[in-house]
Amino acid sequence: MKYKNKDGIELSFEGHKNDSSVQLIKEVLQEVIVLGDKEIYTKYPRQGWVKVKEFINENFSLDD
Repeated sequence: MKYKNKDGIELSFEGHKNDSSVQLIKEVLQEVIVLGDKEIYTKYPRQGWVKVKEFINENFSLDD
């Protein structure tokens, strides 16, 4: 279920153990998963998605 853009290009992070940029991206994505998992068990699980969106937008300079 890998994401591909409209040109059929997909990301590959295999074999980049010495690439600090790739490792940082993986750490950020792992933190997103932890944040999402932690918030899903709260009284208001949708708030978890709000935090996840804010975290991703901030760390990847995305616009809503």
